[in-house]
Amino acid sequence: MGENAMLGYPFGWMIAAGLFFLLLLVIASSQVVISGHIKRVGENDDAELRIRALMGLVHYHWQLPEVKAKGIGLELKRELTAANIGGVNSNADTSHVDPKSFMASISWTQAILRHTDDLLGWVRRTLNHVRITEWKWASAVGTGDAMWTAMATGTAWSVKTTAIGVLSQLIRLETDPELSVQPVYQSAHFSTEGQFTAKITFGYAFYAGIRLAVKMKKVAKGVPGGLAGWQRILLRG
Repeated sequence: MGENAMLGYPFGWMIAAGLFFLLLLVIASSQVVISGHIKRVGENDDAELRIRALMGLVHYHWQLPEVKAKGIGLELKRELTAANIGGVNSNADTSHVDPKSFMASISWTQAILRHTDDLLGWVRRTLNHVRITEWKWASAVGTGDAMWTAMATGTAWSVKTTAIGVLSQLIRLETDPELSVQPVYQSAHFSTEGQFTAKITFGYAFYAGIRLAVKMKKVAKGVPGGLAGWQRILLRG
């Protein structure tokens, strides 16, 4: 009996290892689903972004900040919800945007771009693995004048077809985009609403994240102060 048990050990480890690698394969091939929705009617904006990963075990939700005028600046209220197997966490914070903070943001962006020359290459390679499975974009335009409304409608169509053409060079479109432009002749009007669903495998998303981390570490070597200096640049945002 003891001999049979000993003979069973290698097979047991092989089965356990096989199940482990099968689990890794399932996780790596699972889809990260990114869905977004944006809507603008007049001066009112609404936008949200949802990310689901690991077959729904991880879920992030971002919503467009609520903008309120305050003095000579703006007050932004941002909401972020993260749901995973440990529960649901909601976070809301308020920040004040004034001319000084706006100029600081521009300086921060310039510093990021100055030290990430190859970042666009990483973005392009990552986008090549993204698949668009849903794309809807509906708009309505009007100027109050029939001729100008017709011209605005044609311009809107040109903008949309150009955007789709550029997008198709970067991301794999697996569905025909649903585009529409409705002319409004009675009055001046503008509204637009779009939604999309994109997918990327969890394995490649994880790989791209590792590559980005390595790239940022290399970039930090060229920043005064090294990694600490790079962290200071990021934290300034």
